[in-house]
Amino acid sequence: IVIIVTCSLLGIFLLQGYWLYNSYQLSAEQFDKEVAKIMQALRQKYVRTDMKKMGVPVDSFHMGKRIIGLERGETDSFFLSFDNSAAELPELPHLNLDDTSRRSVKFSIITHDTDSIKHDQVRTKFRKTEIFNVKDIYYSKQAFRNIAKPLIQDIDSLMLLNGINAPYALKFSNLSGLGEAYFTDSLLFQQLSPKLANLKIGILKPFYLDFSLNNNILFILRKMQWVLIASVIIIGITSWAFLYMLRTIFQQKKLSDIKNDFFNNMTHEFKTPIATVSLAVEALKNREISDNLARSQEYLAICQHELKRISAMVDKVLKMAAFEKSEIDLSLQQTNVPRLIESVIATMQPLLVNRQAKLRVIASEDMPEAMLDRDHMANVFYNLIENSLKYTEKEPVIEISCKCEDQHNLQITVSDNGIGIPTAYQDKVFENFFRVPTGDIHNVKGFGMGLSYVSTIIKMHAGAIKLKSKLNEGSVFTITLPLKP
Repeated sequence: IVIIVTCSLLGIFLLQGYWLYNSYQLSAEQFDKEVAKIMQALRQKYVRTDMKKMGVPVDSFHMGKRIIGLERGETDSFFLSFDNSAAELPELPHLNLDDTSRRSVKFSIITHDTDSIKHDQVRTKFRKTEIFNVKDIYYSKQAFRNIAKPLIQDIDSLMLLNGINAPYALKFSNLSGLGEAYFTDSLLFQQLSPKLANLKIGILKPFYLDFSLNNNILFILRKMQWVLIASVIIIGITSWAFLYMLRTIFQQKKLSDIKNDFFNNMTHEFKTPIATVSLAVEALKNREISDNLARSQEYLAICQHELKRISAMVDKVLKMAAFEKSEIDLSLQQTNVPRLIESVIATMQPLLVNRQAKLRVIASEDMPEAMLDRDHMANVFYNLIENSLKYTEKEPVIEISCKCEDQHNLQITVSDNGIGIPTAYQDKVFENFFRVPTGDIHNVKGFGMGLSYVSTIIKMHAGAIKLKSKLNEGSVFTITLPLKP
């Protein structure tokens, strides 16, 4: 499942990346079109200015949106839209020059009137008109410098109007190719991307303009903003769903492993006392043993002890189930904690003697009493001491210290010289049914519920428990309890 979903997710990311790349390309093309539109508006402004000088009433003739880009030696073509409200059709000046190097300007008139006669009259009045000689046109660097200032202001205003904010550089050169070119910033011009080359500006005295501009990332991002937002949302939701699914799968696997471990341990724990009771009952059926009162009492005591063990294990499972449903209420009482610990040690004396354990309790005599549930806190200390005995391979040495951390809290420390707990599992030992893997789950008896029970009881007392352990060096459990609830 993980492999399939990962491949699907990678496929989605690749498609999103391809989609974003195409969107970026389209936005970059749109940016180039906006730049071309700006330069076209600039050309139109200079053409209108020259047309006024030529006597063409630009109020009656409107420049078309399309101006053909010109190369050296070609005829300039301007498309003009004629306003029918004009009473008279003005005429352009005619200059008859025969030099082959002359430039020519052709005005194509497009009328909104379908009257063919008037349309023909317009075409007759505006014939091909030669108005300048290429060899006569020459700009010095100083002249270009003077032209550059107002032209840059025009470009800046047009770029601002179209939402473009990017560094640019210009190159000015003569149509005849004579003289030196003028750069507004030669180094920047070389560094930036060339956008438009040999763009002819003006009619009467034109010059070439090369435009170099850096791609405006902000402009492109603004054009892509909804695509980017949608992509981020889709990728975010898909990634979250994928991670959530993986987390759920691993949690289910973990719960399944814990359940199997719990059933194995529970079967083993219950099987031993049941087998012992069965053997004792079979022995009591024997007349020789049944007639011997002392032996009968011994076997009955064994049965009673094993049945108490089963009852205690069942009770522990039921208590944890009750804790999960929050059905347990604490019965708080003023309790002398050192005395409570001593009473627990007294009930565990057979176990301590059997393991030849050394146990020491350190507490001051003027220790204040705390509001605790005595039965549950007794079980807490019992579980901690029992764990110290179970998980110590050599002769157990256990030390319990009790002191006031401050005037409001009590601190109890239980330390041992056991096998310790690996760092990787120290945060998990307080989870329900968790047992540190040892390679043999029956090596030490238990359901993995002891420390979970301890943690739950302490939290119900508004306290906290911490573990500090090193492998093969022992463990230290530190409990902090409030003196008052």
